Amino acid sequence: MEEKLGFIGLGAMGQPMSRRLLEAGHQLVVYDLRPQAIAALVQKGAEGASSVKELAERCRKVITIVPNSDAVEKVVFGPEGFLKGAKAGDILIEMTSAYPPSTLKIHQALSAKGVSMIDAPVSGGVVGAEAGTLSIMVGGDEKVFDSCRPILSVLGKNLFYMGAIGSGHVAKAINNFLSATSMAATSEAIILATKLGLSPQRVIEVLQVSTGRSYSTELKFPKFVLPRTFNSGFTIDLMYKDIDTVTRMAREYKIPMFLANMVQQIFGCAMIHVGEKNDHTAIFAYLEDLAIGKREA
Repeated sequence: MEEKLGFIGLGAMGQPMSRRLLEAGHQLVVYDLRPQAIAALVQKGAEGASSVKELAERCRKVITIVPNSDAVEKVVFGPEGFLKGAKAGDILIEMTSAYPPSTLKIHQALSAKGVSMIDAPVSGGVVGAEAGTLSIMVGGDEKVFDSCRPILSVLGKNLFYMGAIGSGHVAKAINNFLSATSMAATSEAIILATKLGLSPQRVIEVLQVSTGRSYSTELKFPKFVLPRTFNSGFTIDLMYKDIDTVTRMAREYKIPMFLANMVQQIFGCAMIHVGEKNDHTAIFAYLEDLAIGKREA
């Protein structure tokens, strides 16, 4: 019988990712702080766990995808955490968009117990999680990555081995900085075009076949911004957190990053004015409000 796989974190990304694993035939034991999230997966065929420790005791490989590094550390180091239940030879597949120094700290603690770890954050959003087309950036021992490849291949179609532990989290933070930058820049461009009398839909069509194209013009604006649904499944505070990872690393290594700091401030202001739990695509609404205010002044 196939060994059971643990899955911790059943939020916007974790729910569709865990469903895909179930559909692929994996036996899942799941845990989340919200009992209703566990119940939803149990209805799909998973088994629920009452704590992270219990889940770790029942599974040799465990996936975590939670909001941030603080949450990962609570999962691992908590009184009923992963470290309490894990055994030598177990593997933690850490898929959160996390802060690399925290990843190294966790890796060292797990290694002391004989537990392996790879960091494997994802890109592609809820749409990619549902379709199994995520891009996955992996750091850690390459042999451990190879042993986890069948699991990761269910979740993503683009698997990239980046190097030593923490490398995946570095790559993901850089990706999200660029994603946030294109989102903010495209928002400003479309607001300006609209104020000058152009159709925003038509401008997006032009950009998408021109040199200004990006993932924002390809997907985010047609699907989430122009219809004003603002529901891509990734919140403003999470995007801010990922940009903060980049600016913190830049300060640590004394790398000047002018745009990263500016984009972080834009998203920080948007968190205050739009609400940190609103979708990150609502950055458009925040910048639009600023433009309207300037026009009416």
